[in-house]
Amino acid sequence: MYSPQDPYSQSQTAGTPPYPSQDIYAQQQQLANASPYPPQYPPQPGAPPYPPAYPPQQPAIAPYPSPYANMMSATNMSNPQARRAMINGIISVVLSLITLFALVGAAGLITGTFAIVFGFMGLNTAKQFPNNAGRGQAITGIVLGFVAWFLIIISFILRTTAQHP
Repeated sequence: MYSPQDPYSQSQTAGTPPYPSQDIYAQQQQLANASPYPPQYPPQPGAPPYPPAYPPQQPAIAPYPSPYANMMSATNMSNPQARRAMINGIISVVLSLITLFALVGAAGLITGTFAIVFGFMGLNTAKQFPNNAGRGQAITGIVLGFVAWFLIIISFILRTTAQHP
């Protein structure tokens, strides 16, 4: 007849714990000495004389290139000279318009010159990047720099004609 045993009952002899009585230190030593690799058996007939690599080696590179590799590398490239050229070009046009309408100052010459210089530096840098990153910004800076110079020259002409009727 089956009689269920209570796992919490004190049916064991007094003084013995309800778990195996092995030494914890011995268990730790067994775990430390255990190999993480499976046991090696003698090779089977017809098998290579060496065991296969464990774990299997992964290829160092992907078997085919990602279709987005060129797009991501071009978008991650930045051309700070081209960006500076465009920003200086915008500022120079604003300052030269102020000079043209108020007939005072000539700060657009300085920022326009910076826009032109940074624009040509940005074009040279864009040649080194794939897809000419920053080329459009550099050309925009150069054009705005020359527009600012043109507006300043017109304001100088208007100043001289306004003073001598």
